[in-house]
Amino acid sequence: MNQRARASLSFLSLAAVLPFLVACGMVAPPQPPSLYLPQPPTDLTATRIGNEVHLHWTMPKRATDRVLLKGDQDVHVCRSVANGPCETAGDAKYAPDAEADFTDHLPGALTSGTSQLVTYTVELRNHRGKTAGPSNPAWSASGAAPAQAAAFAAEIHTEGVLLRWQPTKDASTLIRIERTFVAKQEPSPKQSSALLRKGAATPPQQTLEVTYKSGHDPARAYDKDAAFDETYHYTAQRIETLSLGEHKIEIASDPSPVVTLNTRDIFPPAVPTGLVAVGSPDEHAIDLSWSPNTENDLAGYIVYRREAGSTAAPIRISPTQPIVGPAFRDAAAEPGKGYAYSVSAIDHDKNESPRSPEVEETLPQ
Repeated sequence: MNQRARASLSFLSLAAVLPFLVACGMVAPPQPPSLYLPQPPTDLTATRIGNEVHLHWTMPKRATDRVLLKGDQDVHVCRSVANGPCETAGDAKYAPDAEADFTDHLPGALTSGTSQLVTYTVELRNHRGKTAGPSNPAWSASGAAPAQAAAFAAEIHTEGVLLRWQPTKDASTLIRIERTFVAKQEPSPKQSSALLRKGAATPPQQTLEVTYKSGHDPARAYDKDAAFDETYHYTAQRIETLSLGEHKIEIASDPSPVVTLNTRDIFPPAVPTGLVAVGSPDEHAIDLSWSPNTENDLAGYIVYRREAGSTAAPIRISPTQPIVGPAFRDAAAEPGKGYAYSVSAIDHDKNESPRSPEVEETLPQ
């Protein structure tokens, strides 16, 4: 092979290999190792209940350089009173991407005296104690908390659940009552019909707020949204609202003991009205009719009869199951005999009203 041929072959070989050499040579510049500095939280909140402040935030999933964090992260909680220096409220560890909760048990000096603004931040630190900075601030207040709602009780009434507590003259502005629904394994007939009507189940938790009027503690309230034949847990807290600088701060009392109430319906429907009896000799019967009741839990009506002028107790003549509509035909009436009729209403809990005033009718012969 001559020199020119060898040179051509070498050129072709180089041309074939060059793309691979170029590709292999395009390596990204080396990156410094991650410092694993957790990103500062941005959703810190603070809630004062009694002599404790409950902090909540979401732990970051990544470091500031977007590297995934692994293992529990060190958290330092800072408390500052009236824009003073940061004081350590505590230290803890939480997993990345976790919902973090921390309770600051206030020292005695912060649970009495004049209320002052308290600012909280949390710092997340790497294994070398370094931090990327504090979280967003969250605010609370020092000073005495409202007194617990004493003698808190609940009882069933026709208007709803009556809630009562011992009145006080402290600086509270309202009573906040939490109602928690206790679900059953099987819904009652009344609950099933309510679900069909409303298309939704009872909300698991609801809040009722009772505002003081002219600084007067009302000491009672009605929960008119509670349903019959259910079980509820109730707790109450007194709430004081403060204006500290540009911030409105709530201080809640410790919750009252939980009151559990079964709202079993013990109230009968109203007495039926407008009862009328008309004899139908051609059909050998006496027809009764009356004005319909309007209760939501009405199961129906029961019809009673006795001989006119008799002192005997009225006897039920309607079927075992309550009559659904406000009408009934007495096909067992005997011609020429007078009868005294009355009607009662009954609900799904078998609460029966008193009987209506009697009306008399005789089936003509």
